[in-house]
Amino acid sequence: MSISLSGLTAGKGDIYSGLLGSASSSIGGMDLMGSSSLLSDYASIKNGSYGKMLNAYYAKLRAVEDEDSSSKSKSTQAADSAASSSANAAYKSASALNSLDYSEENIDKVYSKVSAFIKDYNSMITSATKSGVSSVSQQANYLNNSTYAQYKLLASVGITMNADRTLSIDEETFKKAKVGTLKTLFKGSSSFASQVADRASQIYRYANSGKSSVANLYNGTGSYSSIDSSSMLNSIV
Repeated sequence: MSISLSGLTAGKGDIYSGLLGSASSSIGGMDLMGSSSLLSDYASIKNGSYGKMLNAYYAKLRAVEDEDSSSKSKSTQAADSAASSSANAAYKSASALNSLDYSEENIDKVYSKVSAFIKDYNSMITSATKSGVSSVSQQANYLNNSTYAQYKLLASVGITMNADRTLSIDEETFKKAKVGTLKTLFKGSSSFASQVADRASQIYRYANSGKSSVANLYNGTGSYSSIDSSSMLNSIV
């Protein structure tokens, strides 16, 4: 029995028609509907449109990451700037307490100056704690520990520690405090105020990326002096 060439050709046509024409048919459980999708993906890869789509996607991801990184950098810079500025103010107000006249007749002025110092202390301890520079926050921890070690003496003049590390001052208690106790806390190289000034100089230095002096705070030129913070502190006490 023989099969004609035309019959064989017709048979192939039927097979192709059956494969491509029946989208819902399957071979071995695999849906042939996916074949058109695969061909479409292949065409996209071949003509470069798929690569362009990926490049656009990753470019968008990089832009989001860069924006996030920039935002974090600005936030860190703002925190360090706040720590630097507040340390500047705390250093000045703490240092100024050394030259006061601690007498009963001058108690109103003493209270005013100490109140200003407490305000600057609170601003510094708060901003330094939030700083992204580990050395700055570490100095804030040291300062908090030093303050806590003297909380009884501070409380005797109306200065108390709060849960957030800040200080509060009671005017009535302060003005009734012993002059000798006030001098112990705020006058001399071993006083509480002197310790705060020292920590303030360290916080300022670390917040300004390792700048080693606070002398520029007073020279009015914006440049750094060769006098370091420790010798400057000793010269005013």
